[in-house]
Amino acid sequence: MPDTPKYSFPNANKVQVFEKVDTYNEHNYAAEENLKQEIKDLSTLVKTLQTTHRPTTETEALTIIDAEFQEIQTTQPHRWETIQHQLQILKRQLLNPERHLSAGKAALSEVTKHYLEDSVVAKAIITYLETMSAEPSQGE
Repeated sequence: MPDTPKYSFPNANKVQVFEKVDTYNEHNYAAEENLKQEIKDLSTLVKTLQTTHRPTTETEALTIIDAEFQEIQTTQPHRWETIQHQLQILKRQLLNPERHLSAGKAALSEVTKHYLEDSVVAKAIITYLETMSAEPSQGE
């Protein structure tokens, strides 16, 4: 049956199949969406604390954050677990040099595109470099 697909991954958003080694990589972007929402929630909390208390020094801000987190920990344990999870993920991301390299590459690419937006050659070079530095989908 030539119309039958060789592989089936009904719940995957992105799949990479390597024919020579008979393996596959599956990536679930739903987890990333949850992370984005959690980080957005944490950002909202920080903004709320800033506008409510208006600290003027770092020491005042740390005192406010400590008091707020202690209150959340005792009155809203589920929310406290979520905040801890968000902070752990943020810490891992901040300590990951590959994420810094990727972010730097993206920023450099955008700045270059901005200043050379009329240059087809510049856009071609940027696309080439982005493609070469991306993770390969097959072999090496």
